[in-house]
Amino acid sequence: MSPKRDTPTRAEQDAIDVLLWLRHNAGREVSYADIARGTSIPDGSRLRRAVPRARIVAHELGHRLEQFLPSRDPLRRGARVTRFHLSGQGDEFGARDALLACRRAVAYMGDMHRACTFEANNPHSIEPEAFGQMAEAAEGCMKTVSGVEGLGSKVLHAQGTMRRQAQRIADLEAQIAELTAHQSAASA
Repeated sequence: MSPKRDTPTRAEQDAIDVLLWLRHNAGREVSYADIARGTSIPDGSRLRRAVPRARIVAHELGHRLEQFLPSRDPLRRGARVTRFHLSGQGDEFGARDALLACRRAVAYMGDMHRACTFEANNPHSIEPEAFGQMAEAAEGCMKTVSGVEGLGSKVLHAQGTMRRQAQRIADLEAQIAELTAHQSAASA
């Protein structure tokens, strides 16, 4: 029987440090370089192992650490960034991340379906019946995820339309305020 450890391993401590730093920077776009500066973990393989571990722990705690995607901030054009969201505080950009994960899942499920179908039909396979069941399960998952992805794209399109309409309304209100100011100045 091995003795119980009281202290976390370096990998566990790195994930904890990353998660604590991300919690203080919730909602902000951060790159690996930002995380490295904030946690004092060198920007290298050690940090690249700590972030996925922190993502898993965040999920277990009900939070969300997005995948690294190109920044939408014009000042950070091209930079790959992630954002940490506390439970219940996601936004449409988080939905974009979720849709990307759906697309990746469908691609992996497609690979799984092809491989399992091949093994199910392979006379030298170790367990053709099990591979056939896995191929059927992968096909069902792809259909379900593909349907959800289509719905998600519609939701994002609707949110974009509402955002553009809100901007247009704000522009019109500013024009009305400007015209009102000119009219009151002219009548004075």
